[in-house]
Formats: sequence, structure tokens, C-alpha cells
Amino acid sequence: MAFAGSEPVEAAVGYWLAMTLAHAATSRPVVDVDSPATWPGPLTNLIYKIADETELDEPELHVDLELQDREAQILDLLRGHLLRAQHCTRLLDHEADAIRAHGLRPLAAALVDDRLNQAHERGYLTDAEREVLRSQSMVAPGKQRMGIREGQVCLTLSAEATSHDIDGAWRLLSFWGGEAIYWRHCDDPAGVAQRLRCLGRPALVTAYVDLASSGRHLVFKSVVHTFVGKAIGYAPANADVLYRNAIPPQHVESIAFPGDPAYDRLWGLPTA
Repeated sequence: MAFAGSEPVEAAVGYWLAMTLAHAATSRPVVDVDSPATWPGPLTNLIYKIADETELDEPELHVDLELQDREAQILDLLRGHLLRAQHCTRLLDHEADAIRAHGLRPLAAALVDDRLNQAHERGYLTDAEREVLRSQSMVAPGKQRMGIREGQVCLTLSAEATSHDIDGAWRLLSFWGGEAIYWRHCDDPAGVAQRLRCLGRPALVTAYVDLASSGRHLVFKSVVHTFVGKAIGYAPANADVLYRNAIPPQHVESIAFPGDPAYDRLWGLPTA
């Protein structure tokens, strides 16, 4: 979950370039793994050289290639560039406005409190619902943690791959609050799950990340595997990014909801 609260805080090439100019302010080149036309020349040459040297029976096996020693080289070639990434979530209208104004904040207890309090103040949650969600959130004091989620914004590198991994995005888009809030409730139909499914709208937040910036950012499988997968024509190639910095508003390109072209072009996503 990543959201800015009240505190300060295919046609694809032409389409994405237009979105970049219209919705985000940055003087740095933006690289999109789904659009080779945006890849810097030295990166393009290296990625296609690696791809040409691979011998794979099936393209999905690109994740098994021994490329870890290339990751630092790829990141160095991306220095001075921003990478386009996607954050799947479910937003109330005031939350979308806050992201446009203040950007994306890493997960923290204060962020969870902000979301719950603001939803409660606007009448979306009862007193009891707010307290249940707060006390059972992933970041509640004394609660068992499901992995290490605090201090990071969770994103993926490929928008096109979202249609090939609907299961990976479905819950994020279907339950309000992000994993930190919904994780204890989405499999409990007798609890607040139905309320969480009714709040807000599915949203794809497109943002820019700088993997050369300070912060120990984590990428799974890797940046190089994702680029090589795209170079060999494997559309589902993707990577999860655990970004350890806040994302400023000038690096938020767009927020797309059902009915928006940027959302509807990805087949199979929740529509409500």
C-alpha cells in the first residue's frame, strides 16, 4: 500500500509519450520496459546482444537465465533515467486527489492511520470498522508481520504484463486499503470484506522510479531479466519493485480508473 495522505508529503509508444508530457513534470528521460523505443541506445544494444545469445526452448524460461552479474551494468546504463512503473490499488476520490498533489508515501503505521481516519471522517467506515481494520492491520503494534512491507512502495515494471497475471493484481484492485489493511479480511465473507470491496474504485497509478537513488530498492526477479524477456518477445515479462523512497507528485504520471483508456486497454482487470 502506498498513498499520500493529508500530510505534505500498443499504440503504446505515442500514447505513453503523450501521457508523460501531459501528466508528469520531469526533465529526465523516462524508460518504459514495454516500449523499446524509449530504451537508451547503450542499454538497447546490450539487451538485444544478451537476447541474441540466449538459447531457450520456451520464452518464459528467461527467468532462469544466469544474468545476475549483468544487473549492476544495466542499472548503470539507466543512471540519469527514470523507469516507468505501475502501482495497483483501490482508491477513494480524495485519495486519488492526494496522490496527485503529494505523491506516493511508503507504507508506515502513520499512513494506515491516515487512510482509516480520513475514510471514517468522510463516512465510509463506522467507528467499529475503523478500529477493527486498525488493530488488525499489517503494521499494528504487536501483530505478526507478513513479510517486510513497511518503508516501501510496491510497484511492477510492466503494465502490459498485468493482463497476463490477473491473479497478482486482482486483490489489490478489488479490496480497498492495500494489503496492509485488507490482508486479514479478504477471505472472511462474514467480516468487513464486503465493505472493503465496495469502497473506492480500482486504480492503476503510473509513476516513475529512480533505482539509482538512495535507498536499498529491491527488484524481483531483476531489471535485466525483465528487459531481456521483453527483447525476446515475451509480453508477460515483469518484475516486482520494492521502492524504498517516497515518490514525489512530479513523478506520478497518471491515475487510471475503469473507463479510462489506460485502464481499459489491459484486459481482464476488475471494472468495479
